[in-house]
Amino acid sequence: MVRRRERGFTLMEVVISLALFGVFLFIIGQLTSEMRYYEKRYPVNFMAHPQVNAVIARLRKDVYDSTEYPETYETYTMGKQTLILETLQESGFIEHVVWDFSTPGQVRRLAFNVGNQKSEWIARGLPNFKVVDYPIEGHPDSVRIQATDQNGRLAVDQIIQPRPHA
Repeated sequence: MVRRRERGFTLMEVVISLALFGVFLFIIGQLTSEMRYYEKRYPVNFMAHPQVNAVIARLRKDVYDSTEYPETYETYTMGKQTLILETLQESGFIEHVVWDFSTPGQVRRLAFNVGNQKSEWIARGLPNFKVVDYPIEGHPDSVRIQATDQNGRLAVDQIIQPRPHA
């Protein structure tokens, strides 16, 4: 007499499947809790406010390309709410860039090319930015950018150094 095996899963197969599913659930739980931790740590939701990343990226590029920090340019004076840069363009010409953080929630970038042609870029709905002089040994022209949200919590704190120009 030949015995047929019943169709179905053995107890060992079910236990292994549940163990793998449990590991998967544990990993998802850890990632979710880590995500919530970072949401609480950083008061600015960079996904909901992509203009924050745009400001930091443009500012970083300008500081990287800067050759000098003039104290004044036209009606602007260097301070905590204003950053003035001379940047070296790919064409070899100098461009004066003024970053104006004086209006709460708004950042203005003014660029003056050869012949005083002006371009303006504005980002709105941002935390309040300020510029802090941050000299580092070997990099005296470093710039520290800080931004605080409406509750005064630190949202952005970055140090940017210009690259050497040959």
